[in-house]
Amino acid sequence: MNRYTSCLWTIGCICTILIGCMSNENRSETALSAKEDQAVQQIDKLMPIATKPSASAKPSLTYTPTTSEFPNPERGFHGNIELMSGRNFSYVRRDGHSLARSYIRLDEYRNRPLPPVFLAQLNRQLQLVRAAKIKVVIRFGYNFPTGNDNIEKSPDASLALTIAHINQLKPILYQNADVIAVLQGGFIGAWGEWHSSGNGLAKPQPKAKILAALLAATPTSRMVQLRYPDDIRTNYPQALTLSDAFSGKRQARVGFHNDCFLANQADAGTYEPDRSALANYASKMTPFVAVGGETCQVTPTEHRSDCPTAEVDLARFHWSYLNAGFYTPDLDRWRQEGCYERIARNLGYRLQLVRSSFPTQVQRTQDLRGNFAITNVGYAGPYNPRGLELILRHQQTGKIYRIPILKPLSKTHDPRFWLPQVGEITVDIRAKVPRAAEPGVYELLLNLPDPMPKLANQPEYAIRLANDKTWEAKTGFNSLRRTVRLLK
Repeated sequence: MNRYTSCLWTIGCICTILIGCMSNENRSETALSAKEDQAVQQIDKLMPIATKPSASAKPSLTYTPTTSEFPNPERGFHGNIELMSGRNFSYVRRDGHSLARSYIRLDEYRNRPLPPVFLAQLNRQLQLVRAAKIKVVIRFGYNFPTGNDNIEKSPDASLALTIAHINQLKPILYQNADVIAVLQGGFIGAWGEWHSSGNGLAKPQPKAKILAALLAATPTSRMVQLRYPDDIRTNYPQALTLSDAFSGKRQARVGFHNDCFLANQADAGTYEPDRSALANYASKMTPFVAVGGETCQVTPTEHRSDCPTAEVDLARFHWSYLNAGFYTPDLDRWRQEGCYERIARNLGYRLQLVRSSFPTQVQRTQDLRGNFAITNVGYAGPYNPRGLELILRHQQTGKIYRIPILKPLSKTHDPRFWLPQVGEITVDIRAKVPRAAEPGVYELLLNLPDPMPKLANQPEYAIRLANDKTWEAKTGFNSLRRTVRLLK
């Protein structure tokens, strides 16, 4: 009998003994455990090192969801700021918002280039947005009709000058992309809403050229929102699909903002000329792009601002943000009917841990293997790139080791694909333990940071999961509430 055969024979004998012990009902539970431990220890000694288990498995841990509302990056009810004139925007976060919107008026420059002083001021003001630890939705426009103003031919710039202005803005938009959540189309017509242009810009050809200029003026990590689904469909007849989502292609970067949400059956022209077809188009593309806007004055005989209708449309069109300041009667109605807080919770993504499974110990020379399950109970997924890390934190020293687990465009390892309609998602992890990590007990945590360098280590820009007793406001980490012992 050779050494290998002898080893297998010995293992077989031990297993037979163990099975016999388990079948003996007269043995006490304590004695059975002792027999099992002894047998397993002997098997472990006889197994080659390469085939030994990497760790002791710990039963799956489940997590409790929370119903509390809290700010999260790039989503929720938003505040409003005067970006070009404000001195401090910290009140936005104090009001419970992580996001603000701002119109930037270009009325003075309808007939001339943007002056250097204006561009320098815009750059300085965006630094104040960063200091306030918020992000901003920006729209540039050449007019803002009020009261009884005739909007039929709202004054804007020529096509050539509009594109020249966009090209002037490009360096600033690139430099400050980290704090720009999304850029709205703007520039054309009344309120920059792509209608009623005094220079004939509200036509398919000028719109297409301006859209191309806007996409070129922003990095591929950022989207441009258009006001009307018909303009999106004109440029892209087939709705965006999962296969092209977040790919960086032009179509994958065109979102939707509805600034007359629930006003009447066509949302005050939003879905004209064919509400059914355009609403269907929008519902197909919106899981993969940024969607937001505001309510507006309703048509009394056609209003749709009741809670059931509002919540159905918010989910159908995957809304991420909504104006907290307009239209007040609609917002008050939601408060009276009892859905305002629910809408506040569900705007955008709302990610909840379901369970996790990790070993209780691992050798430094072995891979750390485990998984966690997560679900999204919000209206939408994250629309901008997002980091994903497993954090190992030494219980005694506090030393942190980051294990990147993001896989861009992976349906499981890229948070942009954690969509509400997908249901529960399991993220499997197999990672090398950092060589520098010293032996000891480590806490396991998840981090979903902003990937932009200036924001990556700021907890205000990290995603908080909607679970009880997991969030660390100081670090921006989400505790998995479990530990692993790193062996020598």
